[in-house]
Amino acid sequence: MATTQSLLDAAVALAQTRRKADLDDLIEELRIPSISTLPERREDCLRNARWLGDRFDAMGMKTQIVDVVEGGLPVVIADWQGRPGKPHLTMYGHYDVQPVDPVDGWKSPPFEPAVHGGELWARGAADNKGNHMACVKAAEHLHAAGGLPINVRFVIEGEEEITGPSLPRYLRAHGADLKTDTVLIWDSGMDEDGRPTLATALRGLLYTELRAKGPAVDLHSGTFGGVAPNPINTLARVIGELKDRHGHVTIPGFYDAVRPPSAEELAAWKKNDARYVQNMRRMTGAKALEGEEDFLAVERTGSRPTLDANGFIGGFTGKGAKTVIPAEASAKVSMRLVPDQDWQAILPAFKRRVSELTTPGVEISVEVIGSAPPVTCGVDHNAARVLRAAYKEAFGSETALIRVGGSIPVAVDFQEAVGAPLVISGITQADSAIHSPNEHLVIDNYHRGIEAVIRFICGLAE
Repeated sequence: MATTQSLLDAAVALAQTRRKADLDDLIEELRIPSISTLPERREDCLRNARWLGDRFDAMGMKTQIVDVVEGGLPVVIADWQGRPGKPHLTMYGHYDVQPVDPVDGWKSPPFEPAVHGGELWARGAADNKGNHMACVKAAEHLHAAGGLPINVRFVIEGEEEITGPSLPRYLRAHGADLKTDTVLIWDSGMDEDGRPTLATALRGLLYTELRAKGPAVDLHSGTFGGVAPNPINTLARVIGELKDRHGHVTIPGFYDAVRPPSAEELAAWKKNDARYVQNMRRMTGAKALEGEEDFLAVERTGSRPTLDANGFIGGFTGKGAKTVIPAEASAKVSMRLVPDQDWQAILPAFKRRVSELTTPGVEISVEVIGSAPPVTCGVDHNAARVLRAAYKEAFGSETALIRVGGSIPVAVDFQEAVGAPLVISGITQADSAIHSPNEHLVIDNYHRGIEAVIRFICGLAE
C-alpha cells in the first residue's frame, strides 16, 4: 500500500497535469441551472444531483440520492469506507444556486460559463459549485493516485439557498449513523486581503415576509387619496422605522443577548479596520459605508446583528402611468443574528414592533420564510491545524480567523446531530459577487483549493 506522502505527491502531481480537465468539469456542472427557489428549475436540480452521483459512482463510492421531504430536493450522500481504523471526514456542499435576476446586469449569460481575465464567470461559480467541486476533484485525484488515505463522506444538498428542510431532517434522523471525526463545511472563502480563512462563528438568520393589506381593492388615488389607507406608505414607514438612520435596530430587546467580541478579536480588528473599509467601499461601489458608527466596520459585518429589507412589491410597477392606491403590498425583511441571539425569541418582539408601527387602516402579517441559529466553532483542534498547514503549502499564506457575516443554515444540524468539530472555510474570493450578477471565481483559487483539500485529507491521515 502506498504511503500517505507518496499518495499526496502523486495526487498533487495529477492535479497539476489535469488542470484543464478539472476546469472543464466545473464548467460542465455550472451549465446546469439548478435554481432551487424556482419550481420550473426542479428538473435541473434533480439533473445536478444525478450528475454528482455519477462522479461519486465512478470513484467506487456508495452513493445515494435521498428524497427526504415530499416535493423537496434530494440530498446526495456518497461514502467511501475503505480505510478501517483511519479517521473519517465528512465534506459538505450544495448544488443549488441563486436566481439570476436582474438578467440584464450580467456581462455574459449566467449559465454559459465564460473566462474573463483569469476568472470563471457563471451563476454558482463561487457559491457553491467551485467550492464543492474542489473537494470532489481532490478526492478523484487521490482515488486515481492509489486510494483515499482516510474514510470520506460527501453530503451535498439542493436546498441551501432556500433554507430547505431536507438535509436538516436527514441529519436529525440519521445522526447516529453519520458519525465522523470532522465536518468540513466548504462554503466560505478568502478574506478581503486574499488570505485563506477559518471561521470562528457564523451569523444566524431570521428571514420574513411582511404582507400589508388596506382597502378591499385598488383605488383611484385622486378620488380616494387623503382618506384611504395606503399599504405601500405604511409598509415603507414600518420598514424605515425598524432601523434608525444610525443603523440601530429599534426592536425592543433585540440586542439584549448579543455576545460581545473578545478583547483579542477587537485588537486584531482595529489594526485592519481602515483597510477593511477601503476594500468594502471598493467591492460595494458605495460612496460611503453605513451602520452603527460606534462599532468598527469589520465588527459590524461579523459580530453585530443586522436588519435589512431585501425586496418590496406593491401597486403598479409597469411602464406608463396608473395612479392607484394599492390594496396590498409586501416586503421581505431579514435579520442576521450573532452568537447567543435566538430567532425564536426575536420573532415575537419583531411582530409586536411591526404591529406598533402600522397605521389604523392597514393590517400587516408576518410570515417566517427561513431561519437558522448563529453558530460558533472552535479552531483549537487537529483538523483546524491541519487545514491551516494545507493552506500554507497550497496558497503560501497564513490563515485568517474570521467571523462570517453570512449564514450556513445546516451548520447547527451537523454540530448537534453529528457532534463532530466543524471546519468552515472555502476558496471564493471576497469580491466574487455571490447572489449578484456576474458571480465569478478566481480560477487559480480553484486549482490551489484542490491542492489544499488533497493536503488536508492526507494530513488527517497522519
